Amino acid sequence: MVENRPKYYGREFHGIISREQADELLGGVEGAYILRESQRQPGCYTLALRFGNQTLNYRLFYDGKHFVGEKRFESIHDLVTDGLITLYIETKASEYISKMTTNPIYEHIGYATLLREKVSRRLSKTKAESRKASVTMCEENVPVEKNSNSIIN
Repeated sequence: MVENRPKYYGREFHGIISREQADELLGGVEGAYILRESQRQPGCYTLALRFGNQTLNYRLFYDGKHFVGEKRFESIHDLVTDGLITLYIETKASEYISKMTTNPIYEHIGYATLLREKVSRRLSKTKAESRKASVTMCEENVPVEKNSNSIIN
């Protein structure tokens, strides 16, 4: 049993240990994690998480919920699960996502073409209605505001 264990941490808490000791305890197992109290900053807690063949250390906070960044979690397990998913996406899928956004491979498929045509028709129709409304208003001697989409100035 670890002395002075915060009540909101469980078996994953290992007390005041160094980064090196945390790395040894994790044993190179991807996705493994422990919580430790910082040696350099007593009273500060760290999540040591094994990912990508290295141990990542994050300052851990608790205000009724556990958090490292903006998102808050009911349990350390939920925080770690979300963190692992995020890390995996950032490292494994970022190149693929980047390719998808810069070089769409689905343009030739009918849906993308139909959607583009539908948007173009809608924009053309809106411009035509705007011109028609402007012309009608001018004929009735109603003041017309200048409109960049209008053909009448």
